[in-house]
This record gives sequence, C-alpha cells and structure tokens, in this order.
Amino acid sequence: MKLPARCLLPALAALGLTTLPALAEPAMWEIRDNDSAIWLFGSFHILPAGTAWRSDLFDTILAHAETVVLETDIRPAAAAQVGAEAYVRGIYVDGTMLTDVLGETVEAQLRAKAADINMPVGMVQAMRPWLAANTITVQAMAGKGLATDGVELQLLADLAGERLGFLETGEQQLDVLAGAPDDEQIAMLVATLEQLDTLPKLMDKMLASWLGGTPDRLTDVFLTGMGGFEEAFLERLIYARNRNWMPPLEAMLADNSENLVIVGAAHLVGDGSVLDLLDNAGYEVRRIQ
Repeated sequence: MKLPARCLLPALAALGLTTLPALAEPAMWEIRDNDSAIWLFGSFHILPAGTAWRSDLFDTILAHAETVVLETDIRPAAAAQVGAEAYVRGIYVDGTMLTDVLGETVEAQLRAKAADINMPVGMVQAMRPWLAANTITVQAMAGKGLATDGVELQLLADLAGERLGFLETGEQQLDVLAGAPDDEQIAMLVATLEQLDTLPKLMDKMLASWLGGTPDRLTDVFLTGMGGFEEAFLERLIYARNRNWMPPLEAMLADNSENLVIVGAAHLVGDGSVLDLLDNAGYEVRRIQ
C-alpha cells in the first residue's frame, strides 16, 4: 500500500534484501474460461534499487493483456490526493498528542525506537497511532537507504492510461488504516515498534521467497511477520479486500477479455487469498510461473 494505502507489511519488503536468487521468477497464475483470462501476479510495492524481477513470460503477458489492473490508482495526481486525505484523517486537531493515548510502557518504547532510527518524537506527536506507525516505518526504510519504487510504479511508464484498471479507490484503501478503532491503532503501533529490530531479516526472507517463486515459504514468513498485529486489522488489510475484489474479477472473466491483475503478494498466499477464493468459486487456477 502506498502512503497511506500501501504501507505496513507490503511496503516493508524494502527493508534488507541480502541474497537474491540466481533467476528471479515471482509466482504468476492463470485463470481462464472459454473466452477470457486473468493472469494474477503478486507484487512487492517497494523494492531495493536494481532488483531484477521481470521474466520473459511476465513481459509477454504484459504486452498481450488488454487491461492491466492494479489495486488502486497510484499515478501522481491520485496519490497526492490520497496522501493529503491521509493527513487530514491522521492528525489530531483537538490538541491531543500521541503520547497522551499511550501508556507509559508504550511511550518509553516509542521514544527508544525513535532514537534508534534518528527520528525526533515530535515528528509524530500530533499523529494518530495508525499514521505514526506508518511514518515510523517510512523513516526506518529511509534510514536503510531503501525507498525506491516497486513493481507498480516501475510499470506505470509502460502503460497508457486507457490500459489501466483498478480494483478499489484510494479512499477505500485509506479506510483500512484510518477506520480502525483506537485500541487497534495502538496495537498496530506497538507491533510496528516491536518488529523494527527484526524487520530487515524478516523482509529479506520474504522478498527472497517472492523473487524465488516459492509462495509456500512466503506464506510462512508473512504469517510470522504479522503475528503481532490484531486479527481484526489483518481481516481488513488482507481478507476483506480479497473478498471485495471477487466481483470485479468475476466480471472480467464474464467478458471476452484477457487482463493482467497485479496485487500485493500477500493477497495471493494462504487460506482466504484471492487464489483460494477463486478456486472455491469453481474456477481453475493454474500456476504458470
């Protein structure tokens, strides 16, 4: 999710890749009926500079697809609009400070972790916990020198506007974070703080699994990394959105068209994934890479 929509775990994949597979072939699937096809590709939204992830098969399908469907519109104007709305919804306007809603233990943890990443606590004091968690993540990434563009942004230059489609709006993505109740937002912040030290190693494993085309390993690493987050947050971030995407995906299959659909890799792994939902709905899901 782009700030604010592509943050947290998908965006954290930029932190700390140390070992790349010799041949990068991220997993891709085909869902086809008599006259239509969907190719599903799981992306990483932020990648270390120079990461080689495109295969010949991916480029062939990209060229052939009538429409390339992303989670949401990430073009500059749309991203700027959602980013502005994020700060409207993520800032206290009644004089409340972030530390006012945290207990002493969490406040101490916040101050310690902020010092570790050379971030003044004042930078997040006016923010609600969800936006503070987001900002801390981005600051930690910048400290690693890793804030480069991911799959979708790399592809934008190759895609004319008429070839682009989207599964949801930026406002819908923003609701995933900004719509969380206060206790869930605080749990999100706590989980973010607790994972900062181990995040580079965790994301190294996740990104290596993605590049190596081993989604089974990616599932295990993803579940480990999200272990500190509230179940309700994961429901909104991953599983509810997967279900919401089924009607537009099935509409594509009902048309005489062939589309490439690119969503975060976490949406294509494990029970409740988009692939799992399509399989349960009776479609034949075939891995092609």
